[in-house]
Amino acid sequence: MANKNILSSRLVIDFIYMFFSNIVKKGFGFFREIIFASIFGSSMIYANFLLLRTVSDLFSQLTQGSALQASLLSKFSKLYSSGEKISLSNIFSFSKKITWSLFWLSQCIQIPIVFYINPSNFWVFIFISLLLGVIVSVNFYSSIFLIIIQGKGQFKKHSIATTVDMFISTVILYPLSLFFGVLGIAISRIIGLFSMIYLYFTPMFKELKGKNVGFGTKDINISIMLLGNFANIIMLLSRFAAGLDNDNNISFFNYSIVLLNALLTAIILNLNTIVLRRLSVKKEVKLIVFSVFVSLCLGIGLVYVIDVFGFNIIQFIFQRGVFSLEDTLQTVSYAKDLSVSFIFIFMASALFQPYFSLDHELIKKESKVMALSLVAVSLILFISFNFTLTSANENSLIMIYTLSILSFFLSIYSSYKYFNINKS
Repeated sequence: MANKNILSSRLVIDFIYMFFSNIVKKGFGFFREIIFASIFGSSMIYANFLLLRTVSDLFSQLTQGSALQASLLSKFSKLYSSGEKISLSNIFSFSKKITWSLFWLSQCIQIPIVFYINPSNFWVFIFISLLLGVIVSVNFYSSIFLIIIQGKGQFKKHSIATTVDMFISTVILYPLSLFFGVLGIAISRIIGLFSMIYLYFTPMFKELKGKNVGFGTKDINISIMLLGNFANIIMLLSRFAAGLDNDNNISFFNYSIVLLNALLTAIILNLNTIVLRRLSVKKEVKLIVFSVFVSLCLGIGLVYVIDVFGFNIIQFIFQRGVFSLEDTLQTVSYAKDLSVSFIFIFMASALFQPYFSLDHELIKKESKVMALSLVAVSLILFISFNFTLTSANENSLIMIYTLSILSFFLSIYSSYKYFNINKS
């Protein structure tokens, strides 16, 4: 009974640390968006930057955060729960190789995008592409060690480290953006990431003694990574669809998503992380039901808040500097159109967590089929947009609703597989 109470107390404490650190980080995130709105508004240079950054964001979402967490957190949680001393030498070696591969792969996609948008300041955007490639690479490298920290159960350290990253990059964002324009946005992120690595990962670089952990491509299940971060990937694909008209429509989409995504990152993803770690060690059906119920309530609440208070919220957050009343109205309209899709995204996010706690060898085939389903539908939608007269605004809504509803049904199937496997 005493051990159960200790575990319950630790669960609450871990959630509080992660919840409040994410509130702080979300505050920094909003402040960053306020800076963007004030300096860049809905200008074409910012719209072009968003379209280019969507590619690097997609890479980052596939190789960091929830995606990588779904693939690796269960492995590291089980390793460190045994109490053995673990050597990270193999992890260092593998991470460096992938880091360089990600950089060059990102350039192969981003540089053609620069040619597509053909901005007046062409060579500035080429340099931005290189910096975004560095961000993708460093994001992957840092995410590996952040997941190791979570695997150790050090959620406090994880919360502080990621908060410091956001704090530093936000503090220097305004002056860098004033001096260097959109180039300053990329520079600020690079400085924040390297600061976090120096301050919090340096002691881990010395963990070279102990049990050698086999670590390589076999441990990174691309299908699991795609499903594990499906929410952000859906949003980024929809943002990309919103920016293919060579207009500033993508800016209003992005400002809307920043607002709508707040609950997902502040509450649901934190709850999902703790649920995943607990389920990796012990099956708890009540915890699954609770997380799904919370996700549903928050999704419905989000739709109501945006519908009733959306204009006031967006005007208060963004309408300053070059961000005009017309920009506010455009953003509110987009946010209302997008809000219902987040009910499906929230629910699917919670329902997928039990599935990710299973041995990845047992779910390899199903994961591949579900991931390919999302990819195939996305490709079909992008191809079909070329043969329709729908606007970029409408295309982005079609994309996010189709993929969010599909992901919801896939998550129900994943829950069925979880309970079916645990019965056998």
